Amino acid sequence: MKPIQRWAVLIGVNQCGYDLQLPPLRYAESDARAMSDVLLDREVGTFDPGDVELYVGAKATWRDIKRRLRELTLDAGPSDVLLVYFAGHALRPEWSSQPDAYLVTADLDPDALLSEPDNGLRMAFLKRDVFEAFAGTSFLILDCCHAGTYLDADLRHAEAMQTYRTQVDRHSALMACPKGSAARESEEHGHGVLTHHLLRALNGEAADGNGRVSFAQMATFVAEQGIQPPPVQLVQMWGPTTVLTQPPVPRHDRRPLSAPALAGTSRPCKNPLDDLSSSISQLLGRLFRSEALLAPRARQAVEATKAEVIRYALDAHSVAVVDFSPSGIRAMSFTSRFDKDELHPLLELSAADATLARSSSPGHVVSDDAGRRVLCVRLPSPGRPHTLVIVDPALAALDMGEPLAVMLEAVWSSGLPDDPLLTEMQVMTALRTSFGRMPSSLYEHAFSLYQKLIDSMTVVFQPVVELDVRAAGVCIHSYEALARRRENESVAPVTALQMAHAWGDRFIIERDGLLFAKAVDSYAKADAASPWEGTKPLSVNVAVRSLLSDAYIAQVARALTEADLKARTVTLEISEHDEIAPGPGEDWMQRPLTYFHQRLTALARRLRISFAVDDFGVGYSSLARMAELPLTQIKVDRAVLHHHLALEELGLVVQVARYASDRGDASSPRPVIVEGFDDDAPVPLKQIYDLGIHHVQGYFCGETASTSLRPLSPTDRERIAAMVRGER
Repeated sequence: MKPIQRWAVLIGVNQCGYDLQLPPLRYAESDARAMSDVLLDREVGTFDPGDVELYVGAKATWRDIKRRLRELTLDAGPSDVLLVYFAGHALRPEWSSQPDAYLVTADLDPDALLSEPDNGLRMAFLKRDVFEAFAGTSFLILDCCHAGTYLDADLRHAEAMQTYRTQVDRHSALMACPKGSAARESEEHGHGVLTHHLLRALNGEAADGNGRVSFAQMATFVAEQGIQPPPVQLVQMWGPTTVLTQPPVPRHDRRPLSAPALAGTSRPCKNPLDDLSSSISQLLGRLFRSEALLAPRARQAVEATKAEVIRYALDAHSVAVVDFSPSGIRAMSFTSRFDKDELHPLLELSAADATLARSSSPGHVVSDDAGRRVLCVRLPSPGRPHTLVIVDPALAALDMGEPLAVMLEAVWSSGLPDDPLLTEMQVMTALRTSFGRMPSSLYEHAFSLYQKLIDSMTVVFQPVVELDVRAAGVCIHSYEALARRRENESVAPVTALQMAHAWGDRFIIERDGLLFAKAVDSYAKADAASPWEGTKPLSVNVAVRSLLSDAYIAQVARALTEADLKARTVTLEISEHDEIAPGPGEDWMQRPLTYFHQRLTALARRLRISFAVDDFGVGYSSLARMAELPLTQIKVDRAVLHHHLALEELGLVVQVARYASDRGDASSPRPVIVEGFDDDAPVPLKQIYDLGIHHVQGYFCGETASTSLRPLSPTDRERIAAMVRGER
């Protein structure tokens, strides 16, 4: 294994090249020497003699520096570290059309740059040929004067210079580059202002609890010293853990310092969102807890409100939804200051990029020489996709990159502003789906958010009707508990319920536990107020993964006790959408159906509760699953009714339901319940009844799903009996 290398290239130049009208500096060269001294210090330094290259005064020539940097770059391995420090002047030639810059070395000839632009230590060279090509972790510290192009008013944050418009992986930088020719040097301290605070940090003032100073701790310390304008930090991978100085330790006893700074700890692999967790949290706050969202909107269209919320959250000039059609550019919904004519050149570029990036990226950024920027986010829509256009968003927001586009697409596709809680959870789920593992703070926020979302739901009860040819025999057999966002809604909140599967077992189990507790509590109260004697059976949906969780089972038992509801009245319906199979890292010693059968049998004995198959005909439906599990009833999904072999499939289900009783293993067949029956069902109620299916659930009986329990009216009972007889 190749030994880990830690190199430092330190450059300091007081006198500035040939024929440059720049004032000489007093401390740049001594600053570079001081940095060398602290990095090589026998007690606190972490670099070895021979691995620190010092270029000062007349020896600081661009040819030698570039040659050495390329040698180090080409020789580097993934564990190696490179630190580049420069103190001196910077220059942007008047002929340059790009806001790139040269670090002024002792031999820089500005007249030669016009014909030979690579005859100098150019920032583009450092980024492209050194930092991007370096296999390990690299760091840059700039203590520059006359470098206004670095910190132009429109190039702040990560875009401190044009060459840093695209950040470099495994690279961190600290840049203090004030605009103007006045040198930021301190006669009192005998150093450049930035370097003075760097040396303070490295000598222990920025140390952690173990006395170590990482690049990130150093950069944070310097940024807190009140330098104006403040230096720019770009702290990327390993910036927080790469140690530059540490407490006195014998050099031969030091462990590799390119490893994380904390020993004896376990940490997950780097996640692309780890560096963005605080930015994402702040954006969520501006999106979902903002004045723009809370303001009165009675007269505003939903899309207009979304656009205004996004504009506020990104501190943008304006926002619009644009259709880039072959016939032209059309703004469909927009905030007040959006000017399509003024932005037409940028929008034309956006249209071209939107076509190229449509299948590869959720968004792209278009900018012009005047500093205007347009963030374009692809919006799925029927037919030709539309584009969300954000004009001049805050640059700090743009630094988020693709996660920002994913969040904005989710916001626009959601129910904002009518349901901000659901929308925020949809945004979190979009990040989860796109990027996988979430930083722990965002994961816990999502879990808390999902708890609130589920807890905000209402449970209604839909009757299961027992059929008969006589009106007197038609009655309500049982109820199914159904979750709704609001009591008067007839459609299930499928998006909210299914998003738990994107997050894994913890969310699924929490969802099912909360809904079960809410269902039995509400049912007990509704049953107490109902007009009949005795409690009718209740069905509650549950996922396979929840039934495998002891925590869920404990919550079921606790909820039944608190609601004072007999367990024998409750049936847990297992969705056929769920696979019966071991989860990640699990190993079942028996085949899945056998293992799950034994689990359900044990739970039935322990809780005195029943189980049923729900949604038969979709997902992981199988006759073996239906025949082998200890089920008390079988529910057939409404999709079966619309199949061209519906009667044959229903007949087969009836045969399976009778299998145990036909063998003498059960006293009666398991009931079959057809779900989702309504007036549009292509199979008549008489044919269903003639197959031996005497229980139907759906919007046909005159009683909609409700929080209260009511008997069927005589009129509805007679109408249903007539349908069973085939008279309607």
